Amino acid sequence: MVSSHVLNHTYDSLLPILYPPIMSEFSLSYSLVGMLVMGYRLSSGSLQLIMGFMGRFFRRKFLLGLGMIWQSVTNSFISVSQGFTQVLVNRTLAGIGSSPQHPTGSSYIAENFSREKLGRALGINIAAAQFGSLLAPLIGSIVLSSVGWRNTILVFSTPGILVGIAFLFLKEPKRPMKWPGVSTFSLLLQGVRVALSDRRVLAAMVVETVMAFRIGAGDFLPSYFIKNLGMATLEAGVVYSLYLGTGIFSAYFWGRVSDVLGRRKVAMSTMGAAAVLWYLLSYGGSGLQLLAILIPLGFVSQGIGGVVQAFVADATTKENRDIVYGIYFTIGFTIASFSPVIMGYLADTLGFYASFTYVALVSLSAVVASYFLK
Repeated sequence: MVSSHVLNHTYDSLLPILYPPIMSEFSLSYSLVGMLVMGYRLSSGSLQLIMGFMGRFFRRKFLLGLGMIWQSVTNSFISVSQGFTQVLVNRTLAGIGSSPQHPTGSSYIAENFSREKLGRALGINIAAAQFGSLLAPLIGSIVLSSVGWRNTILVFSTPGILVGIAFLFLKEPKRPMKWPGVSTFSLLLQGVRVALSDRRVLAAMVVETVMAFRIGAGDFLPSYFIKNLGMATLEAGVVYSLYLGTGIFSAYFWGRVSDVLGRRKVAMSTMGAAAVLWYLLSYGGSGLQLLAILIPLGFVSQGIGGVVQAFVADATTKENRDIVYGIYFTIGFTIASFSPVIMGYLADTLGFYASFTYVALVSLSAVVASYFLK
């Protein structure tokens, strides 16, 4: 589960470091880059619920393995794209392959850990993925400088194909074919209604909906570093890796703290701090002043996902959990697909100051929404 999650995030964080040369070659605006991010997240998000439900009838190793192979192959097709439309189509197809990862992996972890350890367990899962996010822009910027963006994509696509094939041969116990109330596809909608009738589940969905409007902000950071701050590609890759690298520690840290202090307190405090830091980012300049804002920002903004996921697990039964996670990630990924377009448009028309202010306001709204996680 963890290895596919690592590669999933590796591909997600590799593309931002490749956007500047892709923009230059195809004369793209930030709005069009936002559409590339939108295509990937929309195709991935719209299938989350279906993939979560399919986990009842198919072994997770097949869903994750075939998904990883599909994602890697379609990502590799980007390397032969001759224009924006082809890049958009291939990136959108790659999102289909990533769709099994989150609902399948999170529900599996939730089934195997007690409530007292669940926050840190989900935190470790996210931290492992952040390790992939850390390495991708760092290694990717080095490879990019040597072989160009097309060959860089090919280099990174190969491990995913191999890991996907390896998944197909893993041993995995067969899951129960029938669970009371939500055991057949015809009762999927009934399971959705039951899940959303729970006030605590509904509160988590509201938080996820609000937070989704800030997802994708990090995708623009390398472009901001290179085009606005004048950084070289390698320098931007290193700085971006530092930002992503804080997620390795923060996901576990905030997950563990939420096990002790409660999910609501952690969600409200981290989103409040993120709001302030996103607003200050455009004033950060470069050098140490930038890092003094960027590193704390990465620490408070990247670990919150595991905390809210743990709250979802707290509020659900084992029988309904995969459906709830499917709904949760469908909402998050689908709404998040529109956020990069908004940020790209603001960057094109008003500058990155407006984009970062927008993310700060969304984070502040998440503080209010998180109050109801109780």
